[in-house]
Amino acid sequence: MNITVVGSGPAGLYAAISAARTAKVKLVEKQDRLGGTCVLYGCIPSKAMLHPSILAYELSRLGRKIDFSFDEAQKFAKEAIDRLSKGAEYMLESQGVEVIHGTATYRSGKINVGNESIESDGIVIATGTEKPKVNFTIASDDIPYLNKDFNSVAVIGGGVGGVEYSWLIKMLGKDVHIFEKQNEILPYLDSDLRREVTKYFKKIGIKLHLGHDVTISENKVRFADEEFSADLILFTFGRKPLLDGFEEIPHEKWIRVDERMYTGVGNIYAAGDITGSFTAHEAINKGVVAGLNVIGNKKVYSPIGVPKVLYIEPQIAYVGNTNGKCVKINMAEVARAIAEKETEGFVKICFENNKIVGAVAFSERAEEIISLISVLMRSTLEEAREFIAPHPSYLEAVWEALRRFEP
Repeated sequence: MNITVVGSGPAGLYAAISAARTAKVKLVEKQDRLGGTCVLYGCIPSKAMLHPSILAYELSRLGRKIDFSFDEAQKFAKEAIDRLSKGAEYMLESQGVEVIHGTATYRSGKINVGNESIESDGIVIATGTEKPKVNFTIASDDIPYLNKDFNSVAVIGGGVGGVEYSWLIKMLGKDVHIFEKQNEILPYLDSDLRREVTKYFKKIGIKLHLGHDVTISENKVRFADEEFSADLILFTFGRKPLLDGFEEIPHEKWIRVDERMYTGVGNIYAAGDITGSFTAHEAINKGVVAGLNVIGNKKVYSPIGVPKVLYIEPQIAYVGNTNGKCVKINMAEVARAIAEKETEGFVKICFENNKIVGAVAFSERAEEIISLISVLMRSTLEEAREFIAPHPSYLEAVWEALRRFEP
């Protein structure tokens, strides 16, 4: 069986590896390096740049000062990019996947690369998205490769991307202004989270301009009746699907797929950001499902309980929804947080029909807290309450919320 995968981001990589269990797989990637947006431009370089900033911030809370420059953070990012891109090459090679570099298109049932057609018994499309292209601005993809001295940044958009990059750039010693047309940052997330993070950003010196649209010109942002100058303007939303060459596949904005990642056309599947999800871990798991199904399995992808994380300090993480009856635990009540002087923030868990339906955390170790909750969402309340947290730990916030909840 011959399978073709288009794209080497998380979805394409894991689709190829999964299909290679029983099939001969070719992976087509238009860029010179493997890894897609996540490895080359997004989650990996941003986390490499955030790590030293987080260390410096935590030490500052203990009365010690250490600074990292933007150039140093970029160096860490490029090292991580190189290592993980080569790691993707090794993973594919070790599974017998043939990599073809070139631009793929789909026409009349075949994948074409240049002047050649690839005969395929099944196809997985994982082409991802492209950055927003707005005059006079850069996108987050540009930050690891930026070759320009700057001191001030206007960040357009106070959503998850705007929040994470604003915190990073502020911690690297730059003057940061966020422009958001809603009245709080993270406007589409939980109200307690919006309020607390908005307050926290003001406290650490990020300037917030809320409640109006903006117009952008060269190095200038007009907001309400004021005009602001900035060395850089970072536009943080509006990624678009990379559908060029795949217009024959049914789509609206994103390629339409069912729970099996099936497009409804032939033996063609799609996975990752091209299907309208925007985290690498969703892409990985969708890629696994698509890769197994294209070789004849019947796997189903479930979006229930998928955690989302913003890697600032304190971390922000959330899962599900915050409907129903909720219990909120302030980190100032958690023994480990007090011991480590990490009392900023809270954990909020919500319940309906004797089950956890969602949670948010703005705290140290929020990633771990929400990942645990995402697992407990698959249990009844009685089963979840059997969880024993180590002491002292940040996970005790979950245990305490479960203990306090009264149906």
